[in-house]
Amino acid sequence: MKLTGRNALVTGGASGIGAAVAESMVKAGATVTVVDVNKDALDATAKRLGVHAEVLDVASSAAWADFVASHDHFDLVHLNAGITTHRQVLDGPEEPVQPPLQRLTDDEYRRIMGVNVDGVVFGARAVIPGMCERRAGDIVVTASIAAFVPIPPDPIYGLTKYAVSGLVKSLTARLAEYDVCISAICPGFVDTPLISERAREWIAELGMPLMKTQQVVDAVSSALTRRVNGAHWIVLPDQDPILHEQAVLPFPTNPQ
Repeated sequence: MKLTGRNALVTGGASGIGAAVAESMVKAGATVTVVDVNKDALDATAKRLGVHAEVLDVASSAAWADFVASHDHFDLVHLNAGITTHRQVLDGPEEPVQPPLQRLTDDEYRRIMGVNVDGVVFGARAVIPGMCERRAGDIVVTASIAAFVPIPPDPIYGLTKYAVSGLVKSLTARLAEYDVCISAICPGFVDTPLISERAREWIAELGMPLMKTQQVVDAVSSALTRRVNGAHWIVLPDQDPILHEQAVLPFPTNPQ
């Protein structure tokens, strides 16, 4: 992947998938900006990679407006920031089993919706006008395998990933008119700080190994190289990215 001359933005870029993708983009020649709410981790990553970094709460519409007012030059954006609620909804080994959603508070619900859904909507809304004006750009959204299969320990996380998957699909046709490509990366379970010890136990019970971040990085690179608008790339352990084929339904293919 060659990104010489490209201006890239990565949200959730302080650690995990975001930091790994940012590093790959730097190596490919892009000028990269990383944003996150974790200032200490963000500063450390920025210093290590030699990139520009800013603290940004992706769930804040006002923060996005302020950010894009002075940074409206990105032609490559990875909307990656995300959190889970499994710590609040997954019964611990010594805790009584409760019906679904009983541990979930309103604040926890609003927080995950803010980061995982609003963060993608507000981010896309902020960068799309500049891309359309320049008639060039690529947006990659980190969704999840949870957009396709149930995740019983964290149904709200699944909800958010279904939502951003629908957003990507629905933006595709209009963005294509401006030669702007949007796609989604849908990984399985990735070995990042997002996965708690309790979640690791549950994943182990499933018999599905955790993936290294490099496999997701490779999928992002493939998505940027192939530029399949609206594509959802499923990433599973030790497999090449799988292009999800949407069922053909008796509806208009390009509704306006």
